[in-house]
Amino acid sequence: MLLVVCGMHRSGSTLVWQISRMLLEGRPGLRNPRGLATDEFPTAAANPDDLLMAKVHFRSAMNRDDFPDEGAKYLYTFRDPRDVVASLYRKGRLKQGHPDRGARNSRLTVRRELRGDAFWRAKSDTWIRRYEDFKDDVPGLVRDLAEYLDVSVDDDRLAAIAAEVDLQAQAERAIQAKRHGVDENLRITSNHITDGREGAWRDTLTDEELVAIEGEGAVWLKANGYQVETAVGRRKTTPKTTKADRAKAAEERRRERSARLAAEARAAGRAALPWAGAAGALILAGGLVARRQWFVGIGLVGAGTAAGAWGAYRLGQRKVPLRRVGRAMLIELRSARPRTQD
Repeated sequence: MLLVVCGMHRSGSTLVWQISRMLLEGRPGLRNPRGLATDEFPTAAANPDDLLMAKVHFRSAMNRDDFPDEGAKYLYTFRDPRDVVASLYRKGRLKQGHPDRGARNSRLTVRRELRGDAFWRAKSDTWIRRYEDFKDDVPGLVRDLAEYLDVSVDDDRLAAIAAEVDLQAQAERAIQAKRHGVDENLRITSNHITDGREGAWRDTLTDEELVAIEGEGAVWLKANGYQVETAVGRRKTTPKTTKADRAKAAEERRRERSARLAAEARAAGRAALPWAGAAGALILAGGLVARRQWFVGIGLVGAGTAAGAWGAYRLGQRKVPLRRVGRAMLIELRSARPRTQD
């Protein structure tokens, strides 16, 4: 069997390695040599009596066929790529302006990490966890790994492992690594420990480095629950609309406007009809009784107003758009005209 502890750089993969190694202590066939060539991984995966543990970071040049699906388990951790880059710079003590920093190197680092992310996630049996979710809950991480690795662990053993990998113990191992070399079982190097703060990139990256990182990884950041901070990041994560989408939206706006105007016409017709009709009828009747021509004219205007209000009400009921009102009224008049039989 092959057990590969992998992950983005600076994403807690060494902590996961240490806990897993302690959980598997005493298992038959367990070995974890440093410097083993990856082309030996398929042989170990095919051997049920072997239990090879390996710790690997993704490299573009590595042979993908060395990492089989059958007979292998993968423990993958990821982190905000901005913190990955910032932590690498702090680990290397690279100040702003150093030739190994800058926008280009930051972008290339993120590109490598995201390619690795896609590669490890595609494996058939992969435990995947986010650094920000487990870094402050080591006992929870121990339980989680024990369950995945099918290892029984009681409360005393859990507490002992958690104490073995706390920050103070890790800092002491970093000192010992500087003096005596790296422990194969624990894998802590002399410059391994930094503060591990979430969002520490704000104190480390330049504006140009941040823009380069979000330009490369904004979509991934948003998909994995991280907020983008730059204009380029927001632009890359804003959904793009097609010409067909814009045409559809414009048609929807036209329909909504027609419906609104039709509703207003119905309301106006209902309000004006009784008053205009009554006023027109009274004025017309008065004009006929008084036999005054101007009185009759006013009555006709009132009657016309009533007819217009009624027409607006009818057209509004049928939701006729304004651009089709004339045609609709003409059709109404034709349909109302008396017809004779041949």
